[in-house]
Amino acid sequence: MIKQKLQNIANIQFGLYEKPHHTGSIKYLHAGHFDKLYNPTDFKDSYIELDGKNDKFLLQPNDLILAGKGHRIFAWPYDPNFGKAIPSSLFYIIRPNTDYVLGEYLAYYLNSEKIQYELKLIGAGATITSIPKKELGQITITLPPIKKQQEIIELIRVLDENIELTKDLLEKRTTLKRGLVNRIMNQEIK
Repeated sequence: MIKQKLQNIANIQFGLYEKPHHTGSIKYLHAGHFDKLYNPTDFKDSYIELDGKNDKFLLQPNDLILAGKGHRIFAWPYDPNFGKAIPSSLFYIIRPNTDYVLGEYLAYYLNSEKIQYELKLIGAGATITSIPKKELGQITITLPPIKKQQEIIELIRVLDENIELTKDLLEKRTTLKRGLVNRIMNQEIK
């Protein structure tokens, strides 16, 4: 394993400051579009159009974004299946060098407790957390070989699937309990 500063293995730029529209061809991402597990949800009424000036902000495969301002600091690996998207200026666009790091691995790494603590320390001092680009670039990233990064990604995906299955099972058991309690109570009343 090697350790590298983020700025040595990735290009870091701010997202785009733009006024969103209710319709358009490109999704314009804000922090409110992500749930507490950092998954994009509840996406509506936030679009922009490409105009030649904003093309450089369009997310590419292997990119990730990092919320660098606000109360929630988190990273999200862009998935092209999500559709074309441009992040707002709340986010940093991080474009990793694929010779060293996979974007999804880097997102999980930045979301780890140790790095989250470090990011909060960097951004502290203001009413609202704001991580300076220079300090973000100085974060040290531990880089296993690409094959090992892929194995870590696969393990995390399996764990996420397991969590989702557990949530579904809990919801079904809750529904079953509610139905049984209602049935028992209705029999007692008769």
